[in-house]
Amino acid sequence: MKCPICGAAELEHDTRDLPYTYKGNHTVIPAVTADYCPVCNESITDNAESERVMEIMRIFANKIDD
Repeated sequence: MKCPICGAAELEHDTRDLPYTYKGNHTVIPAVTADYCPVCNESITDNAESERVMEIMRIFANKIDD
């Protein structure tokens, strides 16, 4: 499938660590399984993986905001 964001390349299914920044603070979300675009670096996850990633982001943001 072509990248729905840039349309420039086929998506590659892979598991990667995903860097995340919130209010200037950095972390890495480990082992995110998704379809990745090699051109624009967009990632497309399924619903379960999206929920997992969003929960990690929420926990990290709460630590910063406390």
